[in-house]
Amino acid sequence: MTAALKTRPKAAPARPLSPLHRIAARLDEVPAAARKRLVGAGDALADGDFARAESLAAAALPEGGSLALRLIGLTRERAGALPQAFEALREAHLKAPADPDGVRDLARLARRMGQPALAADLLARVRAAAPGDLADAQDLAAVLRDLDRCDEALAIVREAMADAPQAPHLWSLLGSIAAQKGDDADARVFHDEALRLAPRDVPILANAALARLDVGDASAAKAACDAALAAGPTPPQAAAVRLARATARLCLGDLGGWEDYAARLAPERREALAFDIAAPRWTPARPLAGLSLMLVGEQGLGDEVMFGSMIGDALVALGPAGRLTLAVEPRLVPLLARAWPAARVIGHATASLAGRLRRTVPDAGPIQAWAPIGDLLPLLRGTPESFAGAKPFLAPDPARVAHWRIWLESLGPGRKVGILWRSGLMAGLRARRFAPFEAWTPVLATSGAVFVNLQYGEAEPDLARAQALGLAIHRPPGLDLMQDLEGVAALACALDMMIGPMTATSNLAAACGVETWILASNPSWPLLGTTGCPWYSNARAFTPDEADDWAPRLEGLARALAQRLNDMAGALAQRLGLTPAA
Repeated sequence: MTAALKTRPKAAPARPLSPLHRIAARLDEVPAAARKRLVGAGDALADGDFARAESLAAAALPEGGSLALRLIGLTRERAGALPQAFEALREAHLKAPADPDGVRDLARLARRMGQPALAADLLARVRAAAPGDLADAQDLAAVLRDLDRCDEALAIVREAMADAPQAPHLWSLLGSIAAQKGDDADARVFHDEALRLAPRDVPILANAALARLDVGDASAAKAACDAALAAGPTPPQAAAVRLARATARLCLGDLGGWEDYAARLAPERREALAFDIAAPRWTPARPLAGLSLMLVGEQGLGDEVMFGSMIGDALVALGPAGRLTLAVEPRLVPLLARAWPAARVIGHATASLAGRLRRTVPDAGPIQAWAPIGDLLPLLRGTPESFAGAKPFLAPDPARVAHWRIWLESLGPGRKVGILWRSGLMAGLRARRFAPFEAWTPVLATSGAVFVNLQYGEAEPDLARAQALGLAIHRPPGLDLMQDLEGVAALACALDMMIGPMTATSNLAAACGVETWILASNPSWPLLGTTGCPWYSNARAFTPDEADDWAPRLEGLARALAQRLNDMAGALAQRLGLTPAA
């Protein structure tokens, strides 16, 4: 018998107590009959029998008090019923409002349910009631870091370090906060100190690996991941480390990294996308020839486009007797349906359920197997040679392309250059992966270029800032740059070229064969260790040497753009017979 709640934890544990251990430490507070039921509930929970665990915990009420309600909440959480778990934990808190453990439970669940602001408020209340708890300090600082309240997070860590200067996890947390602020040199020092204090601690090794990736040191990141995997990680830790190692290996051009990339969908990762599809999932052991297969788009919209470069190869592998269904982001359906008339193209749907994103395909129809499209990467993109001969594979409505050409001509002479400068998601570490708008000034000042806005989201403040500096960025009239992807692709095809970071828009342009310049950031794994972007036929990448050195890199990009525009002008003049051939 597991007896998960039968014994009290030993004093001074190496790690913070788990919620179950915190309940076990308080069992002496309840009557013997209720205690027996709670022990049985703990055994059932450890065995994965959630129905019996909740039934026994409920039978311990009312004598079991807030402990029984907390155990009910924990059981529901383990079963994936997060809203119901939160309700039980809220009732436990109302029954024992002075119990900091109940507030800790609520804060943990709020964070898991994507409510970091609520988690921060709850943890601040816990720290006020129990100011000396090191784990509370770490949890609160981590949540504040995730909320981009880095100065507040730093203050809490420094206060905690006054009492525990040799706590390795505090040094590691200090490193992650510094990395989020862009203080890469300090981040490395802090992570190195954490590693010195705990060289075989899996979370510390994983955090160090991520910090190495942030500054483009993929070799050191891979070494840290290797060490973490050798140190006996838990399944969730192993999945996270394997995903980090996939990034490092792909940055190094090691396409064997696709093996680790499979961890992106590991169910042990709470943030991993889940699929609810009533058909067998394809495995590499099953031949593709003659199969009725559904490929489902995954990850971000840009990844769906980028991985779409494999669709032609998938059709060839399925052969004339096979049948391909593509389930993609609904905004992509018209483009992909035009590109691949031999495939049936439909939309997928995604919703959050019990704290996890779940993807379904409502109109899947009869299929023999399905696969997330990334599952084909080892088979169809397993070698550098498999990227050879990349060709444009998307083509927007020709009438819409013609419409945008007429509008672009109305802007006057000059090469028409589409530009964007950030992603639509800019929270946390993502923000540091995009150059600040002010750093684009040398590019926007390039003579001979007529810039056209492709930036979706809240672009107006930046556009107004450019206008105040006398830098024109023309807004395409009537085009929804977020929702109308067919229109975005049509505008891109009417341009002479486009420049921006690697977002859905730049992937769309490159997939259409538009000359696309990508301002890459660390970790730039889609470049696969090259100086270009192997997925596309006409893409060029501007990569950081080490850390993301925006100012000098954008100045270099501006010089390259001036030269490219000059070359275009020379080529045009030569075609018109205005200059002699070289």
